[in-house]
Amino acid sequence: MRKQILLFTALLAVFAVLISAGCVTTDSPGDSEGMVTITDAFGRDVTIPENPEKIAVVGSGSMRYFVYLGIDLDDVCAVDYQDSKLNIQTVNVRPYALANPEILEIPEVGAAKGVVDNEKLLMSGAEILFMGGASSSNTEVANEIQEKTGIPVVMFYTGNYVTDSEKIQDTLLMLGEILNKEQRAKDLIAYFDAVEADLKKRVAGLSAEETVYVGGVSYNGVHGLDGTDPTYYPFAVLNIKNAAAEVTSVSQTGYAQISKEKLLEWDPEIIFVDLNTMEAAGGGGIYELQNDPAYKGLSAVKSGKVFAVNPHTSMGTNHETSMANAYYIGTILYPEQFSDIDPAKKADEIYTFVDGAPVYEQLKENMGGLSYQKLSL
Repeated sequence: MRKQILLFTALLAVFAVLISAGCVTTDSPGDSEGMVTITDAFGRDVTIPENPEKIAVVGSGSMRYFVYLGIDLDDVCAVDYQDSKLNIQTVNVRPYALANPEILEIPEVGAAKGVVDNEKLLMSGAEILFMGGASSSNTEVANEIQEKTGIPVVMFYTGNYVTDSEKIQDTLLMLGEILNKEQRAKDLIAYFDAVEADLKKRVAGLSAEETVYVGGVSYNGVHGLDGTDPTYYPFAVLNIKNAAAEVTSVSQTGYAQISKEKLLEWDPEIIFVDLNTMEAAGGGGIYELQNDPAYKGLSAVKSGKVFAVNPHTSMGTNHETSMANAYYIGTILYPEQFSDIDPAKKADEIYTFVDGAPVYEQLKENMGGLSYQKLSL
């Protein structure tokens, strides 16, 4: 009898290990029927409905991944303030929003970016609140919302695809599993990997001789030429010498602000200007290059090697624009290896797969028609 009891106990232990493997577990005795327990991107165990029909989403650019995963937007009953019509920007540069303008009609969940109004959340009818972020700093906020509303809060990771692609891929897989979009999540990751592999294959064994700089990069708002990205995706995958690579202390954010003196010291031979800079006070980076006497002495300006790229950062990083920019920059730095690429067509191929619609021309129009061309200074 004692041997039978020991055998039964051992079998129970093995079974417990098997069902606890992975992010999503089967119902436990403490869960209600139709509920599952998941571990979110920041290590929180959250019990959620097995097949949620209504969700709310909060966080800067937080609707991006849900568009990527191709969910039915009718299932989204509340969005972040910055994804709502209450915060319509003068210039919309987010491909996921351009491809899905109906997002603007979804009610907001709070009165500011990343803010949740508990009453609005309850009134929305959401079964889950998804909260996006790049760090665990909002864990206490998520727990408090969950305790006060009784609505489970699942935190997911948004960040820099150059430095943290694995975390982003894990998040996509987690969201895909929760929302029954597992195959789409896998297809999306495979597509990102295939694009990167293609870019790297084209320049294998090569390294651009010129020193290159990208200016006008946005981060918590728009910036002038001093806003750059030390881990700029196109430069990273194309073996390009990023003048700002030495600025490593803040590289995890994908943004760094440098001084005019530092840019003059670097004196890059080619400059790419993020077109979102045009929204900056005083005209931004293009205006500075046209009118600042010091900048007129830069090698890139004197040789006419200043080019425009589309904004890759707006309410977080728009990874699809980063990839599209890489193909355009490839045609400039490696014309022979990218001779088969039409940057506009390639951008639309990417936008169609990732966001569901070819929005390059609309984005170009929003950028004053300057996308992917040499700038006249």
